[in-house]
Formats: sequence, structure tokens, C-alpha cells
Amino acid sequence: MNLMKHTNLSILASISALFVAVSVGHAQRGAAAGPAPVSVSSANYTDTSSGELRRLTGGLAQINPASIDLAPLERPLRYVFVPGELYKSDIPYEEICARLAEALAKKGFVNAVDEQNRVVEPEAVDLILRVNAGERDWRNPTVRSDRLGWRDGMTPRPRGRSLTTLGGEVVWDRRAGGDDSAPGAAVANQGAAAFGSSGPGGGPGSAASTSARTSSGGSTPLGEYEATREFYMIVVDAFNHADLKRDGASAQRVWTTFVAAPRQPGQQFSDVLNTMLRVATPYFGETTTGLQMFNDARAEVLVGEATVVED
Repeated sequence: MNLMKHTNLSILASISALFVAVSVGHAQRGAAAGPAPVSVSSANYTDTSSGELRRLTGGLAQINPASIDLAPLERPLRYVFVPGELYKSDIPYEEICARLAEALAKKGFVNAVDEQNRVVEPEAVDLILRVNAGERDWRNPTVRSDRLGWRDGMTPRPRGRSLTTLGGEVVWDRRAGGDDSAPGAAVANQGAAAFGSSGPGGGPGSAASTSARTSSGGSTPLGEYEATREFYMIVVDAFNHADLKRDGASAQRVWTTFVAAPRQPGQQFSDVLNTMLRVATPYFGETTTGLQMFNDARAEVLVGEATVVED
């Protein structure tokens, strides 16, 4: 009897330990897949002066700012989606655009493509919206204050004399990130004699002077993210249709809205996309003051009930 009692107690202890282990495992997975901050940065290059854009986009990040009112456009604008830079994703580009179209409709943007994928009244299309989306390494998910052209992607194409045009490799971009140990080396290369500086350590373009400006925060604000990491992102670049027909690759962006969320363990892009779009909806086509970062209830990922799909 004592042996049976001891055996039963051992079984109960094992079961209890198993329940504790499972509970801890669920708690750890829940913590890992909890709501990550969702950020929005947006610039309207047409309605905002270049000086004002630099001041606003370079401002301090706003953590859980007061919600702004959803302000519909004064008149609906018709658009067509085109793919930009597409990265790793568990959902296809077409589905991303379908969800994005629902968010844009709340602002008064009208998709000019019908259910048969035909452009209705192409002569009446106002905007071409280039969509960049998916998971990629990035550092500071903010829009640029300079008004980039169609030929520029997520990072601008090199212009003039640069490490790329001289046969080298650009390893660092303040926003895009990359090799986080590379800024010093890149600055040193740019300050070298071949680039017209007065020599090592000298002149306004030297590594020493540039590093001082960077570390002091001066003209190189780093934002809230200080290291390259995996982001889920959706970036919409809006171009005027008439500008594109007239200027081609030289056409400049009308507005850009950059929505991002750091990738969390156990999450996929499809888990966070709806939340990202819900947070970003009021900001499409607007200009934000600094990076708008949300880690409160507005950024919670709502996962629906699982359903069984029969073969």
C-alpha cells in the first residue's frame, strides 16, 4: 500500500510539474509574441516646405501620442498600385494590397482597378502608389525629408562621387542600417584624401569632425532605434500620374508613409499587418512630427479564432 501511495504521489508530482512547464512555456511564448511597437512616419512633399519637412521629420519620437482625427480628403483621389521592393512575407503582394486598399478607402483614396484587375477610366487616375512591403533588416523607420524620385527606392540611388561609383561598397545608411560597426569606417573612407579632404583628422569632412557631430546628436538624429534589426514594414510612395507620364524616372514623390513594427519571435507579417494598417490609417498622405510610436492598446495584435479547413 505504501508503495502504491508513493507511486501515486510521484505520478501526481510529475503531472503537476508538466502543467507548470506547459504554463511557463505558454507564458514565455506569449511574452515573446506580445504587442511590439508600431511606428508611423509620413511626409507630404507637396504641401510642406523642405525646411519644415526637415524640422518635422527630424523631431523627437512621439511615444503613444494622442490619436489624430481621421480627416478624409477634400475630394477622392483615384490610384493604381504598383509593386516596389518586396521582401520576405507569408502573404502575397495581392493580399497586402487588398488590405491596404481598405485602409486607404477610409481616407478617401479610391482604387481605380476593378475586380477583374482592369483599370477603370485610366485617364482619370490621379496617383500611382508604389508599395514596398515585407520583412527586412532596417534601423530607423522614418521617411526622408528630401523629395526622392521614381528612380530611388527604399534607399536613394548614389549620385555623384561615392564609394559605389568608385568601385567600393556602401555598408552604412543612417536609416537603413546594415553593418552597425561600419559607420566609423564609412566616415573614414569619405574623409580620405581621395574624396578631397585635407587629410586624416583634418577638415570639416574628416572622420573626427563627422563622428563628433554624430555622437553629439547635432545634425544626425538617431531616433528611438539604435541598431539594425528585423522589421515588418509597409512603405507607400505616392506619385502623381501626370508627373510620371511627363517626367518618367525623374518624377518626384508626392507623399510617403512608412509603417513598421520590429519582428517578434513567433510572429509573421500576416499577424501584424492589420494592426499596422489600423494604426497608420489617419496618417496616409499627411506629415508627422517625428516618429509616431505606439506600444499601447492601439498596437495590440488581435488574433482571431482558429478555423479548420477541410481538404
